[in-house]
Amino acid sequence: MRSYGRAGSAVTVVNAFATGKGAAVGIDLWTEARVRLTDGGISGSITVRGESYGDTRLVEAVVDVVRRETGEDFGIEFEISSEIPVGKGLKSSSAAANALVLALCDALGIEIEPVEAVRLGVKAARLAGVTITGAFDDASASLLGGLCLTDNVRDELIKREEVESEPLVLLIPEETLMTADLSGLDFSSIAPYIGEAFEMAARGEWRRALVINGLVYSAFLGHPTEPIGTALRLGAVAGLSGKGPAFFALTDEPEALSEEWGQFGRVEITSLR
Repeated sequence: MRSYGRAGSAVTVVNAFATGKGAAVGIDLWTEARVRLTDGGISGSITVRGESYGDTRLVEAVVDVVRRETGEDFGIEFEISSEIPVGKGLKSSSAAANALVLALCDALGIEIEPVEAVRLGVKAARLAGVTITGAFDDASASLLGGLCLTDNVRDELIKREEVESEPLVLLIPEETLMTADLSGLDFSSIAPYIGEAFEMAARGEWRRALVINGLVYSAFLGHPTEPIGTALRLGAVAGLSGKGPAFFALTDEPEALSEEWGQFGRVEITSLR
């Protein structure tokens, strides 16, 4: 019998690259992990949107972290299936790490608090080199849902609040951008603006914060700002998710925005979680 874990995608409200503090909110896309303990070794498969994905560094890191934290020596056979595209800024690594941590704890018969599961996944993400800040904000929103504000330097959850489910439009360009590609980039020049956006989110104005964050990071990283401008003209609230290139928008008229955003890339409609 295989043990099971599940975690969701999220989108960025405030990216922590510049200040170490970030915010993210969960959305309704999912990653599932199934594992079976073995006497040794790590083997299995990863499927992303029906296609095989061959990079197992994060899986190996999660197993290493859980072994060290529990003192257990084990191997695994695993199956990971994800709806979350990789390299788009939609928290695919956070969701995979969370789901796998939950599945391993289930297999080992260990009860773990959700925030502790997030911390283990963040440790593994750092070990695997798939994060710059540790992405505690992304991982928290992935597993806990709702809006999560965090200190990614201290791995602390500062604030979490529920959000109502509402339509969310994703713009997913063809290109990918891996976090490792940004290693060594100095974000200090935008820190004052991102710091203000975080304070705004902490005051409850997280929708305004995500627009400011999206415009600043898009300009800094060289992403087009036209998708955000198009969404704003239609009365939507839009931002850049993570490092990009994916954008997202909250709108009462998702079909209308989807039609406009179709000129920029693939568009999908999901919802806040």
